[in-house]
Amino acid sequence: MSTHSEKDCAQGACSTAPSPFANQPPLGLSLLAKDDPEDILPDWPKVAPDLPEDAYSIADALWWSRKLGERVAHGADVAYMLRDAADARAVQNALAIARKWWPAGSVPRYWKSGGPSRAAALIHAPLPEPGVQASATTATAPATVFSLRGVEGEIALRMGQDVTAEQAAALTPESARALVDACAVAIEFVDSRWREGTQAPALTLLADGQCHGGLAISDWQDFAPLRQHDWSQQTCTLQVNDGALQSFTGTHSLQDPTWLLAAWLQHVTEHYGTVAAGTVVTTGTWTGCPEVQAGDLVTVSFDGLGALRWQF
Repeated sequence: MSTHSEKDCAQGACSTAPSPFANQPPLGLSLLAKDDPEDILPDWPKVAPDLPEDAYSIADALWWSRKLGERVAHGADVAYMLRDAADARAVQNALAIARKWWPAGSVPRYWKSGGPSRAAALIHAPLPEPGVQASATTATAPATVFSLRGVEGEIALRMGQDVTAEQAAALTPESARALVDACAVAIEFVDSRWREGTQAPALTLLADGQCHGGLAISDWQDFAPLRQHDWSQQTCTLQVNDGALQSFTGTHSLQDPTWLLAAWLQHVTEHYGTVAAGTVVTTGTWTGCPEVQAGDLVTVSFDGLGALRWQF
């Protein structure tokens, strides 16, 4: 992707200069790509016919990042190619098809949803199934880290029944929680495939799965006793190794992790189809997004709801 030399990097060009030819194979693979392009670079018109042609370079950049296990482009260099959130979702879907993140032709079964407040627009993104560690006690270290090891302590919710677009349209934040059959403690691993990390332009972050690196989920527990739960009094803690225990009470940005369900279900059913029973959504951080290092052990605990660890 980049044509910078080692001298350029030493002088800082790698962090400031454009990353041209985002839709070209990295130099070390260019000959191989010429021999068999489809083995190296997806044929987007064939693989993902709904992907706008102007977004091919963004899909290429993210494809190469994941294939090579390193950041290869600046989001700012290609952000102008994305007109809106629909284009960003098209890039997500193209990568999902090419990399087989969920069964072909199906509605994604794992999601993240959230926003900074109830007044802000919520963001919803499907999650690659190979990156989900379900029923975990201690999640294992991610195979690849691109930019950072950010961690977020969250609550994951599981749908107890199918939800159609017609049913979703009638939902309110209050009525939607009746559709949940189970909850679990979750940790989202936050990462980015762009050179700017999480500071890349907003639409490029959305195209990259909204800074998602992986998800760990504890064992599920019955949600029925929590339907009238006072989440403003919910306490959770985060600890890194044997460090100080950090405590958080009522710190969810929406005050209630179930509040986003109606908007999330309406989004998924509009853009993807019927949400199947068993579909999971993780609902945003209670703990901020502290960055940890390789080898760190992160423990997240929600009072009365369980605990989960991630060994990075």
